[in-house]
Amino acid sequence: MKDQLLFLLQLQTIDAKVKELEAQIKTLPEKTEAARRDLAKLEAMVGVERARLTETETWKRQQETLLEREHDSLKQAKTKLNASRNGKEFEAANREIEAKKRSIIDRDKEVKKVVEALGQTTAQVVAHEADVENVRQTLATEQATVDAKIAALRAEIETVGAGRAELRAKLEAGLLKTYDTLAQKKGYAVAPVEKGVCRGCHTAVPPQLNNILARGESVEVCPRCGRMIYRQELLADKPAPAGDAAPAASSGDAVS
Repeated sequence: MKDQLLFLLQLQTIDAKVKELEAQIKTLPEKTEAARRDLAKLEAMVGVERARLTETETWKRQQETLLEREHDSLKQAKTKLNASRNGKEFEAANREIEAKKRSIIDRDKEVKKVVEALGQTTAQVVAHEADVENVRQTLATEQATVDAKIAALRAEIETVGAGRAELRAKLEAGLLKTYDTLAQKKGYAVAPVEKGVCRGCHTAVPPQLNNILARGESVEVCPRCGRMIYRQELLADKPAPAGDAAPAASSGDAVS
């Protein structure tokens, strides 16, 4: 039974380390979340600015088209003026010319304002697009670093987990089933008993159970937390690497 206990402790050590490495892997993507959020905000902002810029450019082209038409109308009005046959026609053509000139001047001013605004807006959009590209490059660098760390951690998991299947194959079916159930429910399945106290829940075990553990003939369970327990001193002549896999229980463990 001592060998079975050692196998359990070794398996628990492996599983604890794998769990720790997997927890590190889960936290790594969070390191790029801030950059991703910044990038999404910048891209949205630039998208809105680009849309407005496109609308303004469309409006500018429309005004330029209207301006060309008014210049054509002005030419036609001047032709009428030259072709006028009396004072009445002359005055009408002259009023039309003056109106067209005022309209052209007003529209030309508006187009010039829009052209100036377009220049400023375009410069802002270009600057913001440069910011977007910088964030993208930063994110790509951070993501590459994260990917490399994840790959390294996965490789470490492979190394740490080497021999795990062989250990499980050496365990009795009943013990392995109990181990898996406890590991899933409580985080770790095997805890030592020191000075009559289960380190899994910090509760004193019954004296009779403590005497049974002292014989080392069976793997028992703590009546308080349900973990498989053993007397630490029984392994003193052959220390198991799994001793740290059953950490001192927290107050939460004590009521589990």
